[in-house]
Amino acid sequence: MRSGRRVVTVTGPQRRRPARRRGRANSDAERRALAKASGRRTGPPPRAPRPGFAVLSTDGGSRGNPGPAAIGYVLAAPDGTLLASHGEAIGVAGASVAEYRALLAGLERARDLGLERVDARCDARLVVEHVTGSLEPANPRLRELCGAVREAAARIGTVVFTWVPSAANGRAHALVAEALDPRP
Repeated sequence: MRSGRRVVTVTGPQRRRPARRRGRANSDAERRALAKASGRRTGPPPRAPRPGFAVLSTDGGSRGNPGPAAIGYVLAAPDGTLLASHGEAIGVAGASVAEYRALLAGLERARDLGLERVDARCDARLVVEHVTGSLEPANPRLRELCGAVREAAARIGTVVFTWVPSAANGRAHALVAEALDPRP
């Protein structure tokens, strides 16, 4: 009969993570925050509008994922004249759904205005990769929205989807923020 012996391994004291040096990050989130604060660009600067193309800047956002969500778009003529701008709350949705719905609403408005060539600019890189066909959405709801965006683009004529940094999408972002935080 064996006695109830237990083997216990004794190790040395656990190493503590070294203190973060000023300006150095330990996690990816800290690195992104430091890069954003430093003003370092995360991508190429936005291109000048293509000749003869109207520029559609879209943004969607949510407070929580999912959470209260809103969309916004700004549509400008090739000469820079404002054609349309719109922001609205869309209820509870995720950030990706809001981005798709903003792009869809902006393309539908461009079609209503009779535009035939549109440069659609979006700050959600994944959405741009989905609608251009670089990647296919795994989520069935996003796949459905992606198909709707592609159909809306086909009804317009020539649509070029372009990713832009968030800083270059300020007007559309402001419409989303305003729709999420209505003032009495």
